[in-house]
Amino acid sequence: MFAKLRDFFKGVIGEMKRVSWTSRKELVGATSAVLILSGIMTLFVWGIDSVFKVLLELLLRAFV
Repeated sequence: MFAKLRDFFKGVIGEMKRVSWTSRKELVGATSAVLILSGIMTLFVWGIDSVFKVLLELLLRAFV
């Protein structure tokens, strides 16, 4: 059992050495893009939600 476990971890270490890791510059660029787009989408959804809220309030006032 321990031999299989040892072989597994040897395989994991071997595969991790072959992984192509991104550079710090690429990581910062990708993270910045994700944060900026998340902020833009947050503002977009907030804006749509606000418009629907106002429309629903107007609609409810008209019929209630």
